[in-house]
Amino acid sequence: MDAEVVLRAEALGKVFRTFRRKPGLAGVLANFFRRDYVEIRALDAIELEIRRGEFVGLIGSNGAGKTTLVKVLTGIVAATSGRSSVFGAESFALGDREKRRLALVMGQRSQLWWDLPALDSFHLLAEIYEVPQERMLERVRAFATRLDVADRLDVQLRHLSLGQRMKMEIIGAFVHEPELVFLDEPTIGLDLVSRETIRQFLIETNRREGATIVLTSHDLEDIESTCRRLLILDAGRMLFDGDLVELQRRIVGERAIELHLEPGSRAWSSELEAELEPFGAKLVRHGPLSLVFSVPAAHSQRFVQHLFDLFTVRDLAVERLPLEDLVRDVFKSRTLDALGAPARAERAT
Repeated sequence: MDAEVVLRAEALGKVFRTFRRKPGLAGVLANFFRRDYVEIRALDAIELEIRRGEFVGLIGSNGAGKTTLVKVLTGIVAATSGRSSVFGAESFALGDREKRRLALVMGQRSQLWWDLPALDSFHLLAEIYEVPQERMLERVRAFATRLDVADRLDVQLRHLSLGQRMKMEIIGAFVHEPELVFLDEPTIGLDLVSRETIRQFLIETNRREGATIVLTSHDLEDIESTCRRLLILDAGRMLFDGDLVELQRRIVGERAIELHLEPGSRAWSSELEAELEPFGAKLVRHGPLSLVFSVPAAHSQRFVQHLFDLFTVRDLAVERLPLEDLVRDVFKSRTLDALGAPARAERAT
């Protein structure tokens, strides 16, 4: 049975209306009597379904509409057209029942109190979300230990480093055991160690508690190391919805597999060409103890397994374009239709 759809958007659109400010004192006075309004389309006909337990990455350039989409989906901002729902309830009319099942962390906003120790803020959050204090303390201590901030729980938030504050924000988001968590740039400005710690924490929490997580980030390593599904926004439109393997297959198509053999291993011979046909693979070059193949990305995993059956392998390398390069190719094409592929990819289950 398919997992429950916890978030849905149908033809979702958002238009902001603003006006052009005229320069100079005369322009300021003129604005009181007549204003030239401009409409900015932040979201355009977004279609989206996210199911329980998914870990979804949301990326796009500055101004693509990522934060606006998160705000509309969580009911902070009303949509201009279309509709969105969370747990079956309209996003902009969520009741306390639905809000208790949500959490939102924004990298440049704080849900914790600046002048209080983080632990005091967690006590307040427990009261707001009606979480028993014992249960809250159990979760906070476990999370703080995992994130290496257990000794900072009694320190005022203002005296913590950026990385420590963000870890506290993430702990606060999971205190009430939310079923759907939005993380908007949670690792912005953090060092490598802090980013990796947070990534692993989110992966473990997603697997252990089954929380659905939507992660927005400009750090593509965040997306590549945590998310199983990728959404790409461009100018308010959904440019891609699928997994990274599918994205690479549609843009790159081929992967290079370089094989280094142990001395005494079976050598390449012409009769082995028949072994390549089921995978659509081709031999690019070969030496006494090395082989390089080209294979469609969709068949690369099975082909690698088959190579281990054929040869005694010492080392193997699969050339895969980094996510950053793939996304750059998507934006260059502006639409995946230009690549001869449907605009919406089939998602991995």
